[in-house]
Amino acid sequence: MNKIKSLFIGMFPMFAMGISGYGIYYLATSGLNFIWLGAVLITMPIMLFISRVMMFKSVARTTLHFPLLTLTAIIGLALSMYGYAVSIFSPLGTAESNVFNNVSIVLACTGFVFFILYNFWYSSLGREVNQALRIGKPLPLFEALDIQGKLINSDIFNGAPMIYIFFRGNWCPLCMAQIKEVATQYKKLSSLGAKVVLCAPQPEKNTQVLADKFDVPFIFLTDADNRAAQTLGIEMKNGLPAGMEMLGYEKDTVYPTVIITDATGAIIYSDLTNNYRIRPEPEDFIEVLNRHAQLA
Repeated sequence: MNKIKSLFIGMFPMFAMGISGYGIYYLATSGLNFIWLGAVLITMPIMLFISRVMMFKSVARTTLHFPLLTLTAIIGLALSMYGYAVSIFSPLGTAESNVFNNVSIVLACTGFVFFILYNFWYSSLGREVNQALRIGKPLPLFEALDIQGKLINSDIFNGAPMIYIFFRGNWCPLCMAQIKEVATQYKKLSSLGAKVVLCAPQPEKNTQVLADKFDVPFIFLTDADNRAAQTLGIEMKNGLPAGMEMLGYEKDTVYPTVIITDATGAIIYSDLTNNYRIRPEPEDFIEVLNRHAQLA
């Protein structure tokens, strides 16, 4: 299934861009057409959202199912269907215009189906229950490469509260936005005695770029061959969007995961999101650490 999702996310933004772009052009040059007005309402909002996420990397999370965008898409579909119904019964229709309208309504409906698939199917990760990462259990030991390329064992982190953020890689804009949020709160997290570990299955040079970019005292790790993800049960097989292999990434990635442990290595917080657009906020980590400190 993830292989299909990988191909889907490679096609959907380009399809939405093509439909919305042509729709705007057609409306500007040929006047009002309800089929194409609806098609633009279906595809343009989500295309703009994805473009903003990819370009600025400032969106760390969204609502679960885009209520406003979904409503706009439904209105767009209704307008397209209305426009098509009017064209069918119009006495002015020609064979050429009928073919054009048939193609137009198919594109509009396809755009709506693609949006629904992205919203409800692609965004859902389909994770299974992970018993090993339940609160109260010790975090399983794993190995990863540090920023110098040295293989280390996670038991070296025992002795202080740890925030482990397993992210998909520098290519993931929501991951980058989430890390940026955590970086802005590192002083507060540090004051609570916590250290932050960032771990991703990506080329070591990309991890170095990330460390240089944020310049905060985080621990940056590279999960070579996804071994840590496999150990923890958070590997996402075939989770890389199609085409990203050209940038040096492997097709298997990791489910976005945040784990907080106490000084003994026991898990006190575990966020195993089942939607890649839903992420915890740094304030959640601060609340957990404060609550744990009060109970200690």
